[in-house]
Amino acid sequence: MKSYEHLIIGGPSLHAWPTSKVGRLRPGSGGGGGGDGGARAAEEDRQRRIAAATNRINAIFDDADRSSLYDQQRDAVTKLNADDVNRQFAESERANRFGLARSGLLGGSADIDSNADLQRRTSEGLIKAAGLGDQAAADLQTSDERARQNLISMAQSGIDTGAAGQLALQQLDANNQNAASARSGATIGGLFNDLTSAYLYNQQQKGLAAGMAPYQQFIPGMSNNRGGYGGTVQG
Repeated sequence: MKSYEHLIIGGPSLHAWPTSKVGRLRPGSGGGGGGDGGARAAEEDRQRRIAAATNRINAIFDDADRSSLYDQQRDAVTKLNADDVNRQFAESERANRFGLARSGLLGGSADIDSNADLQRRTSEGLIKAAGLGDQAAADLQTSDERARQNLISMAQSGIDTGAAGQLALQQLDANNQNAASARSGATIGGLFNDLTSAYLYNQQQKGLAAGMAPYQQFIPGMSNNRGGYGGTVQG
């Protein structure tokens, strides 16, 4: 019967033992122990999945041609609000003209001043409309970039390529709907309101006061200079 007393259960493999008297034990040469349990392979696989999901997200956003959409959003919102500025100007200019005519102020300084004020406010409104268009485009771009970064963070957490692509498409669609709502109505606000009416009322009061001045009674201690000619009439 053979003896197996020289065997060490769980020790190095036979190939690890020396083949000569001067040889040394070669640990790690086959047998159990010394491995990482597949941790490295698992990490490499995880990184590959992260890269695949990230590349899918970036591809969807990059291929969506969002730059042209930003320009379209800017132009649409600017035009929407500029049209409202011009509409308000037309209505205010017409009301101003009728008011001047009723007051007998057409062609005078009140006419010139009030129309200059209307033009100034219209120019300011058009500048504001352009600013609203720029802001709308910037808001859409910011929403896209925020969505991209959020999805990439989700990819780091382990979502697969298919889910990453589906979520990217859904987020772009949601951003498109939000952009459309910004084009649904002007937000320029009232530029003229009652400014013209208040101006005309002020001018009317000044005109009334000037017209009544010649008929005012002289009050002692107060100046009653009517601006008449102070010289002497010679025959």
